[in-house]
Amino acid sequence: MSFFKNVASSFVGASLAFIISGTVLSFVFVGVFIGGIVSSLGDIENDDVEPVDKSNTVIRMEFDGPITERSTQDANFSLGGFEASSTMGLRDIIKGLEQAAEDKDVEGIYMNLEGAAAAPSTMLDLRNAIDGFQESGKWIIGWGEMATMGGMYLTSSADELYLHPNGYADFSGMRLQTTYYTGMLDKIGVGMTVLRGPDNEFKSAVEPYTRTSMSASNRKQMNALLDDIWNQTSGAISEGRNVDASSLDEIADNIALRTAEDAVQWELFDGLLYEDEFKERIKERLDGEEPTYVSFADYLNPGGMEGLELALEGDFFESLFSSDYGDKEEVEELGSPLAVIYAVGAIDMGEGDDQSIGSTTLSEAIRRARLAPDVEAVVLRVSSPGGSALASDIIWRETELLKEAGKTLVVSMGDYAASGGYYISAGADRIFANPTTITGSIGVFGMLPYAEELLEDKMGLAFDDVKTHAHAGIGLDAPLDAVQREAMNASITNIYEDFVGIVADGRGMSYDDVDAIARGRVWTGSDALEVGLVDELGDLDAAIAHAAELAGLDSLDEEDIVFLPEAVDLLEAFVKDIAGAEILGDALVGAGIPAEQWRQWLSVKRMVDSKDPIQARMPYYIDIR
Repeated sequence: MSFFKNVASSFVGASLAFIISGTVLSFVFVGVFIGGIVSSLGDIENDDVEPVDKSNTVIRMEFDGPITERSTQDANFSLGGFEASSTMGLRDIIKGLEQAAEDKDVEGIYMNLEGAAAAPSTMLDLRNAIDGFQESGKWIIGWGEMATMGGMYLTSSADELYLHPNGYADFSGMRLQTTYYTGMLDKIGVGMTVLRGPDNEFKSAVEPYTRTSMSASNRKQMNALLDDIWNQTSGAISEGRNVDASSLDEIADNIALRTAEDAVQWELFDGLLYEDEFKERIKERLDGEEPTYVSFADYLNPGGMEGLELALEGDFFESLFSSDYGDKEEVEELGSPLAVIYAVGAIDMGEGDDQSIGSTTLSEAIRRARLAPDVEAVVLRVSSPGGSALASDIIWRETELLKEAGKTLVVSMGDYAASGGYYISAGADRIFANPTTITGSIGVFGMLPYAEELLEDKMGLAFDDVKTHAHAGIGLDAPLDAVQREAMNASITNIYEDFVGIVADGRGMSYDDVDAIARGRVWTGSDALEVGLVDELGDLDAAIAHAAELAGLDSLDEEDIVFLPEAVDLLEAFVKDIAGAEILGDALVGAGIPAEQWRQWLSVKRMVDSKDPIQARMPYYIDIR
């Protein structure tokens, strides 16, 4: 036993030393790098900067970070490396909206619907400032892949509101929950002496340490507080969308927004649009002119601290010398008539990397190929067990736009192209797979964990809450109730039917024929060929050759092909490897945990942490040894 303890302590000590020394080294390296950049800036003449065309500016507002009273920007160093962080200040946001209202270059605002990390009072101030912007005669249009109640509250007075066709809106009421620690403290032998002022029955901050549920006085004040906030919120949404307040209560009572179509039928949204369709709607607002998008943070403070963070992402020099004011869909030649786009790993919302598929990252890669005038064919190399149903649909839409642009799309399947991995492949002109590729798994499931026994019986925690509606809030403390389960099942059924319909359209099959071979069943590449899910057995080279033939291209050498997304920058990889998450993986392998096992744990964690609880992925791993 002492031998094992010595080995373990030596291993942990060595690992920590390596992490710390690696972090210090990265600090030194970054310091020298940044110092060189700063000194080089002195040689840049301002006269070299060309004037920026700011006409047709559309401000993109995405409240994806915390909102504080004052704006802050910080440089943070940790064991994970260097990070630049910022928060948006309420006053700066309000003044910025006032400035935008008077700015002749600003035509309108595109507002994201996911909501804001802010308290009710701050949300009210934001709502008032947004209304003030509209009073100037300029427009606000809202869109989102999903919408929270906070997002709907902020944007309900917008001129137009749209939702992604496979998105969803969360409108089930409000809930305030308190966790009680008394049972846990009893289990570990800790007591708590509490003193309160005379008749301070509403001073409830001490209750989590002395009780296992709310006192009558606390419940009374919490209900009054929540009811008031609900009335303010629902009243604003009712007025902004011209929907009766009683209808909003009915929606929340029954969790009636079970699909995106439901949100339109209840008149909380004007329609369902993919992002490209939404951007076309903005162009219509500008009489067909191309908009110049700029984030609200960049509008308030161009540049800011972002340069330091970009230094570690390989884009720093480009950001310094670029004269782009906003995000236009630029036509950019990629230097090849054929692009191979890698889609590797589990699918989730947002950014991805070389081992995971992010809807933003992969969609951007496909979009670049679509807009590139010299690219005529794309091979999408898919090796994915699936993931978020919504993220899969976002990526699939980009493949459809690629084909509508007249470009050839061929899919090459690797180890896996299952569930969401098949979803993003279904519309291809031709699908290649290896005989042993795992594909199919055309199905959808939802997963929401609960840990009632762990939290209450094992840890001694207790929970109590107040709600505006019976089914508001889903937490770890209890499984879904009957209505919540019914609502999720309705959403899952709707997404499954869409999935089967997309496959049917892409493969030229009937809905019933696809449904017969779908239902979550996996197929090998050989069997998938027999049932019509793939067109041909062959590797990536075969897919590239066929894509070139379909597009009428001459034979291509490896150096003539462009690969997207670009490989990770060497500097970024160096910094991340020396002070980042890879060290943890190396440490776990050193402790005897197989690399594949901890990667699977990480995959499960990502699935649980995903913004999208509805998944189109293989619910297991196949490892043949």
